[in-house]
Amino acid sequence: MTVLFVLFVLAGVSPCGATEWHVTPLGDDAALGTRDRPFATLERARDAGRQTPGPRVIHVLPGIHHRTQTLELDRRDAGLTIRGAAVAAGLPLSGLHAGMFVATRAFRPAREAPLAERLSPAARDHVLMLDLATLGITHAGPFPDVFHDGGGILDLYVNDRPLPLARWPNDGPTTMQKVLDRGDSSRSARRPGAFVARDNRVGRWNVADGLWLEGYWRVPWQPEAIRVASIDAASRTITFAEPVAGGIGSKYAPRGSKGDGKEPWWAVNLLEEIDRPGEWCIHFPSKTLFFWPTEDFLRADDAGGVYLADVGQPLVRIRDGEGITIEGLMLEGGLGDGVVIEGGSHTRVVGCTLRNRRESLTPCHNFAIDNEIHHVGLRQKTYAAAIHVGEFGAGPRNTGSRDAVGCLVAHNLLRDLPHAAVLYTGNDNLFECNEVCRVALTSRDVGGFYSVADWTTYGNILRHNFVHSCPRANAFYVDDGDSGDTIIGNVVVNAACGPFVGGGHFNTVRNNIVVDSPIGIHLDARGVARGYDTSGTHRGRLTRFRTDLPPWSDRYPALHSLTTLDAGLPHGNVVNTNVTIDCGMPLRRSGRPEHLADNQIEEPLVVSAAAAAFADAAAGDFSLRADSAIYTDLPAFEPIPFTTIGLRSEAPNERRQRRATTLGATAAGADDGVTSLDDIRATDARGPSPR
Repeated sequence: MTVLFVLFVLAGVSPCGATEWHVTPLGDDAALGTRDRPFATLERARDAGRQTPGPRVIHVLPGIHHRTQTLELDRRDAGLTIRGAAVAAGLPLSGLHAGMFVATRAFRPAREAPLAERLSPAARDHVLMLDLATLGITHAGPFPDVFHDGGGILDLYVNDRPLPLARWPNDGPTTMQKVLDRGDSSRSARRPGAFVARDNRVGRWNVADGLWLEGYWRVPWQPEAIRVASIDAASRTITFAEPVAGGIGSKYAPRGSKGDGKEPWWAVNLLEEIDRPGEWCIHFPSKTLFFWPTEDFLRADDAGGVYLADVGQPLVRIRDGEGITIEGLMLEGGLGDGVVIEGGSHTRVVGCTLRNRRESLTPCHNFAIDNEIHHVGLRQKTYAAAIHVGEFGAGPRNTGSRDAVGCLVAHNLLRDLPHAAVLYTGNDNLFECNEVCRVALTSRDVGGFYSVADWTTYGNILRHNFVHSCPRANAFYVDDGDSGDTIIGNVVVNAACGPFVGGGHFNTVRNNIVVDSPIGIHLDARGVARGYDTSGTHRGRLTRFRTDLPPWSDRYPALHSLTTLDAGLPHGNVVNTNVTIDCGMPLRRSGRPEHLADNQIEEPLVVSAAAAAFADAAAGDFSLRADSAIYTDLPAFEPIPFTTIGLRSEAPNERRQRRATTLGATAAGADDGVTSLDDIRATDARGPSPR
């Protein structure tokens, strides 16, 4: 009791009855923790709080707390508030900073180093170098032989602005001239691949010190960075040290070929390719950073203008906390998260600013698998889908966008819904082997799968799904400029349209079958009339991220081009190797030909249902028999694993009966639209749902 009483008195009590301590980087952990005699560290104040019952407040006075480790909080800190002084006093924000500040004078001219001969003549007199080994930097490489996530090296900031890693080409990717050896990633016959580059400059790149090339070597949604084993300058032949997963060369190129020459790639972290102010790289063997300084670097304050983001841990982690509040702090400067909350309840992060935290595109690994979801959204009839992956700023409540990364939605049956089956936003989400039917029962202008108005939602894949019996909905609706989706290997029967691309960029529509729909595939240039190029919605979401820096520039190099292109025009969409059967308009282009010029659009193959040779269309089995004309008339078409689509827990006989009933009712015109809650229940192919 004596110790508790002493701490209570010395620390002070706020008017609201909470015990208070004060912290400043200029304080002293041997002090009392009062405003006049503050502690120096948050850990000291936290530990003092753990000896005191009741509400406690730690006031973080103005200043920067340089962090090299995570501030850990747990159930012992229940009821604790950590509050920046600016909340109460209108002062500059108090901050936790994970960066390592470096004086500009620590950089010295690179022309003094033997490695200077590898710099381009234009850069040699400008580039500076920094010895990372003497600074104790931990994220100084080298890259792993194969990586997908930026390779785990530090970031360089000047005046709070992250600077780009040297790469070639500077803007956008290049392509291969010829694939010599696709390679083999199987364990039994593991073999790196090789290709011929288009540019002679590859002959001047140093391989011995480590050289990595990144690209979409096989499929347009999976970039890989691979270490190079050798370059033959005379022939421009590049041989990898490790194989590309699946082999080099587009999987969509004609069978037997080694790629179509359009597979994009680029080189990263090259000393030879520092060719403009702001670019930098790390020479891994010597742990030396080389940097062409920007004008603001030359004016930077030695006390804090330049720093290296090297801490990979979160700034604050709360495990099983109860009623903990983090308020009014600036959290910045690291490679990891700002605040991580694990378990517990009633934890709040209020009024904080998180900046210069690397957008990692780290997958969350949440999933929805093998669910049957139906008759939802009966009161809120729109934007109340069976499954939401992230949340975009649309719908009645317009709650703002919350992106999701790396979710899996697979083997679900989503049916009898007033609006969409799946609403999604974010990146690298996978939707596969789902069955969607009888959607948009009380609405129109929506999709079974629907995303809208975001240029940055790259990497979402919609494959091997079966969408049917929804004549009021597009099967896959990439609406109002949404971009970067891959819609591949799906079967659509009796929808308003199959894949529908509404004015967006870099979407891929390939290897789909659309049956008995007014429109097979749609692509338009609506962004011209709707002013997407100057749209606050589209431009605003684009500028949330530094698309010229990793991980965005590594994962989605084409995305940054939208900052300079006329983005009212659709760019980079690819539509090919599709099939339509009994569709009124197999492919609808909407917009002037010149507005659609920067896209690869091929007419789908049109065949009859008899020639398509479905296994049993009447029973809902749209597998292709081996004698299908699709395989002979369109050799590049890849088989769709149709029998794997849908609920894994559903018995085959039950599935056939249900699909036959639903397809038959739709063909008879029973889906002209229903409006009441009772009507929706009554149209359930499995019988009325319980009230």
